[in-house]
Amino acid sequence: MKKLLIIIGMCIVFLSMPVLTAFSTAVTKTTLETPPIEDYDGTFIGGIGRIFKEGEEWSFDTQGYLAGVYKEGIRFNKLYGYLYNLGEEQVGYIGAYFGHKIIIGYVEDMEENKAHIIGFLFYNDVNFAGRLMSFFGPAPHIWGEYTPN
Repeated sequence: MKKLLIIIGMCIVFLSMPVLTAFSTAVTKTTLETPPIEDYDGTFIGGIGRIFKEGEEWSFDTQGYLAGVYKEGIRFNKLYGYLYNLGEEQVGYIGAYFGHKIIIGYVEDMEENKAHIIGFLFYNDVNFAGRLMSFFGPAPHIWGEYTPN
């Protein structure tokens, strides 16, 4: 009987999780404060689009650009940047926390419409590459270079 109650309780918890996470929270303030540029640890610049392999070569289908700054932390890093179209006009912002190959944050357009993102980010000493996913729109790749201060 005790096991049955524990199993029923766990089922109720697991079944209520989607309901609890489905309610949106109204955020009126940007969650990432942007300190002065001298407080950042480096800059990044890159592309947004699709990465695919043609034969033995990697190809990039660039749909836009991103550029910004990042700050390294103990457990995670944070970034803040601008999104540009192919005509190099600013079309939005990106802000995120990343660490251990996972990136969580948001993208925002110029009309302040915000979409939360989650994805993967791999980086070495100079380059980064990853994939962003959201409830809205496509799941683009991102790639580029970063430069420490």
